[in-house]
Amino acid sequence: MSGLRLRLSRDVERPLREHVDELATRGTGLLFILSVATVFWWWQIDILLEAWLSSLPLGAAEGSVSIYDPHGWMSTRWSVIALLALITTLPLATHQLLSFADEGLLPSERKWLRTVAIGGVSAGIFTAAVWWLWGYPYAIGSAETISGIENIGVHYDAVLLFEVGIGVSWWIFLTVLSIIGLTVARLLSLMVTEPFDPFRIRVHGTLLFFWWLACPSALEGVWLPLSILLVIVPEMVNQWMPKPALSNARRPTPVFDSEGGLHRRLFAMCHCEGACPSISSSAAPSSLGWAENQAFCLDTDARDALLDAVIRNRVDHLIISGCDGSPLPVQFRQSLATSNCQLSGQGWLDKNPSKTQCSTSLLALSTEFKE
Repeated sequence: MSGLRLRLSRDVERPLREHVDELATRGTGLLFILSVATVFWWWQIDILLEAWLSSLPLGAAEGSVSIYDPHGWMSTRWSVIALLALITTLPLATHQLLSFADEGLLPSERKWLRTVAIGGVSAGIFTAAVWWLWGYPYAIGSAETISGIENIGVHYDAVLLFEVGIGVSWWIFLTVLSIIGLTVARLLSLMVTEPFDPFRIRVHGTLLFFWWLACPSALEGVWLPLSILLVIVPEMVNQWMPKPALSNARRPTPVFDSEGGLHRRLFAMCHCEGACPSISSSAAPSSLGWAENQAFCLDTDARDALLDAVIRNRVDHLIISGCDGSPLPVQFRQSLATSNCQLSGQGWLDKNPSKTQCSTSLLALSTEFKE
């Protein structure tokens, strides 16, 4: 058993050295692009910062922006350069990540990674751009009302201006990632509706930790309110997201046998392209997991999704409806064995049982645990 390896239908044998060389090549290319982007923004940074400050309602042209800490200003310049270089490189990094990881991912992992990577990067860049080009200048412009008080002028510290802007940019990126993470987890049935679901706690805890690291000193006074919003906003948005599309899929419920052993069983309703007798999932015991497809032996994506469900739900026994499992590819059966999952079948294609007999056999699957 220890010599078996988990393999998907699309897996191709490749030496480890090829993977290492590919990763090194992609990484070297990204570092080169990042270096070029850093040099480019270092060359353009003064023009860019001056243009942005001058565009503010109380910009540098009016003498209301000052630099009180030259060393802090140098640090801020490099922070902005690094941020712009990373943003410039993100699309290419996303493409390289998806290309490198795609072949070795299960369906849910592939879908999750694509959604988070592409959606997160796109939404994060868009919202950050809106913040810098419209939201932040509008917030600064609203302070102009203070200048209406006699003998009171408005002066800004350029270092603090950019610290606040960069800090809010981090908060926007983390909020978007939280929304995407919770939504994808909901669609893939990785998270239930309970408020203290372990996956939900991990998402919020991880992003709150990153927010604690990224929050600048200029925003320490509002760290707690922004942290609360970092949890509330994604949860509110998540309530408006679509429900899971896997209507025929059901996670198995753990069941104990007479000796205290824990079992998770998944029934694969294979229609064998219409030739196999079938029943609906509602006729099966609720503790029995459910997956449905027209022909698992012919559909590579369906087999990978089935293997994905076995691994994610820690299934120890997979039952096929139409056959005994032998028509399934060898590498699929080996992957099940690697996952410590037993494979068996009902043979309905040959027996041609009635719906009542099918329901009875499924009931037995949820109550009998003979090895």
